[in-house]
Amino acid sequence: MVPDVSTGSDSRGLIVYLFGPGRRDEHTDSHIVAAWDMAGAPDPGRDPAATYSQLAKRLDHHVDLRTRELGGKKPPQHVWHCPVRTAPGDRYLTDAEWAEVARRIVHTVGIAPEGDEKACRWIAVRHADDHIHIMATTVRADGRRPRTHRDGQRAQVECRKIEAEFGLRRLKSGDLTAPRTPTSAERAKAERQPGGHGTAVAARAGVRGRCRRTQGSRLLHRAPVPRHQGQDPPRTRDR
Repeated sequence: MVPDVSTGSDSRGLIVYLFGPGRRDEHTDSHIVAAWDMAGAPDPGRDPAATYSQLAKRLDHHVDLRTRELGGKKPPQHVWHCPVRTAPGDRYLTDAEWAEVARRIVHTVGIAPEGDEKACRWIAVRHADDHIHIMATTVRADGRRPRTHRDGQRAQVECRKIEAEFGLRRLKSGDLTAPRTPTSAERAKAERQPGGHGTAVAARAGVRGRCRRTQGSRLLHRAPVPRHQGQDPPRTRDR
């Protein structure tokens, strides 16, 4: 199980990506599996009346309050993002199991310690068989920032425990190179292209090799901000 922590500053832009079709139409059935408050988190994936902006506003509530207190200066890098992926060959987890994974990780890294009523707001979105995305806004209800020092390493340690308890492939500490399992959309697309499955495997292997050269440093350094967080969000109708 591989967590990959990064930060950014565009809540709505990340939401658009998580609930959108993906860069290659690989996202399917996007929906929230866990949140700081399931009743208070609009789910654009399951509720036709819920919009991206509504969800972003709810997540940014404490950020906006703190911004006003600071005279209009928004807290920097206030979006915390952590995809968590199972290893190839692992069984697909249920939504309830992914919800437990998400709650344990936000507790472990200091985003939302269990029982802390002033903790940060967060959601966990599933849009594929083998992974979720945990998103949080890192301003607490009391206006303070959470203590997330070494959050990537702490998430790794918790994932090792989860692997053992869930009967998943046991990765070595610091092993961030496990490739992801092709989604059903990717497999179907590969079969339609010349070369079929072999083409997809070769492409995945190339990506895997590049990942091995770069992933190791992410334990010691903050991962780069995903493209959709550092730039303006894609133009899309608010749903």
